[in-house]
Formats: sequence, structure tokens, C-alpha cells
Amino acid sequence: MIKIINRKKNRPSVESPRGKKKSSGKWLFRLAVVLFAATVIFALFFADFLSITTIKITGLDKLEEAPIREIINEKLSGKYLGLVKKNNLLIFPGNKLERELVGKFKRIESVDVEKKFPGEVDVTIKERKFTMFLCSAGECFVLNERGEAYPAGNFSPEELEKENLVTLSDVSDTRIFAENNPLEDDFREFILELAGKMQYETGVVLKKQYETPSRMSGDLKVETGGGWKIYFSESVGMDKEMLMLGTVLERKISPEQQKDLEYIDLRIPNKVFYKFKDGTEQSQVVENTPAPVTEVKKEEKRKK
Repeated sequence: MIKIINRKKNRPSVESPRGKKKSSGKWLFRLAVVLFAATVIFALFFADFLSITTIKITGLDKLEEAPIREIINEKLSGKYLGLVKKNNLLIFPGNKLERELVGKFKRIESVDVEKKFPGEVDVTIKERKFTMFLCSAGECFVLNERGEAYPAGNFSPEELEKENLVTLSDVSDTRIFAENNPLEDDFREFILELAGKMQYETGVVLKKQYETPSRMSGDLKVETGGGWKIYFSESVGMDKEMLMLGTVLERKISPEQQKDLEYIDLRIPNKVFYKFKDGTEQSQVVENTPAPVTEVKKEEKRKK
């Protein structure tokens, strides 16, 4: 009987190293990933690659740059947890800086912080434009170009002195509520344009202290550089009042007589009243002047 030998079965078995190769490959890949991540983290947070080297501040008008730059520099100095430098572009707290500057400086309306690779921060500041003081019932407020009111106590005396603003005093002592625009836009514009137009049209210089019997009246009393006063009314219209005043000063009151004036009243269309310090009162009809600004026209202007 012939015995068949299964050579394949009797062949010595050799274990395949494939499992070890797989395991070694995984560990090498993981090590590479860890090393890469560590390199990236080091480059981004610990090296000087993204260190902030340039701070640009733009948009300033009345505010000084030094105190603003000082606040920014405070945020750049030191390290977080004693490890990560604060002057890193990635972690620079732009939003926090915006809120802090707006809260600290009442003049600042908005701040925009932009980070620029690799190491620049641009800080763009928009200042509020203040136009006048409004005082009544023992309180004073600063109005911006939109008529919004801010308590004068929020500003330092040095800031307010730099403004050199017109001051309107309401002698009715009606309280001012800052949450509402306390002065009609038309009346506010009338006040702000008055001094410049007066000097241009008539050569008369007005002092910056104005007075009104009531903010709702639209009437003003203003002292001139010569010491005499002028009474205005917004309802008559600025152009008309300029012509009325110019006509009277040219025809009736010489420059020599102006030093003896007590006041000129322009609140009646086409008729000027004036009084001298000795008590003499006179009036002058002034015709052929523009029509007054009626309430209908003013309402149409508001709707636009």
C-alpha cells in the first residue's frame, strides 16, 4: 500500500509580521500628528511669529491718543497663566477692547478693532460730535449732532472747555429728560447756524450764551459782542430776521449809536422794535422781506 505524504501539511509554519507592522505604523502616524500639533501650537502661541508689533489708531479728533494707547498696551503686556504672551495676535481681545473704550470715554460712539496678519492691530474710533450745552432746572446736558443728550457731569472740565460750545439756558426751569431728544431739531439747527450767519450777513458778533423763555417757544435772547441784546424767533425765519436787522442797522442805528442800544427785537415779521439804554423805544417797519417760515412748512420739513 502506497502511503501518500502531504508535503503541504508537513511544511513548517511561519508567522506573518503583518500585525506588528500595522501597530508600528499607527504609532508612527500618531507620533507625527502629535509632533505636528505641538509645532503648530508652539509657533502660534509661544514663538514670536504672531507677536503684535504695530498698533494703528485712527479717527481721533478731540480725544488724545496717549490714554487710548495706554489702555491697549496694558492688554499687550504680560502672559496668560505665566505661559502665553498676551501680545499674540490670535488671542488679542478685540471685542473686549471695543467695549472698554466705549465705556471709559463718553466721547467715543463706536470702536472697530481689526487684526491684520501677522502682527498688526488697527483701532478705528468714531467720536461723537457735540454741538451745544442745554441747561435747565439746575442741570446741564451736552447735545450731539443728532440732538441726543448726555449729562455734562460725565465729562471732565477740560473736555468741556475744549468744546467751546453754545450754551442754551431754559429760564422756564423745565426738567430735561436725557432719554428723549430735549430740543426740537428745527430749533436746534436754528441756534447752531445763527452766529455764523449773523456775522456773515450783518457783521454782528454774538456771544455763545443764549437764553430761551421755553424750549417749546422757539424764541431766543442773545447778547452781542457790543453788549446789547437781540431777540430772535425761529418762526419768523433766519433769512427774514437777517434782512430786518441789516436794514435797521443801515438806515436807523449808526455804529456810534449801537453802543447805546439795550436791545433789538426781531420777533414780529416785517417790524423791528428797538430800545436804547436811556429808555427810548422805537420801531421800524421793514417790508419786502422773505415770507416767514410757517408751521405748515416746518411740519413738511420734518416729514422729509
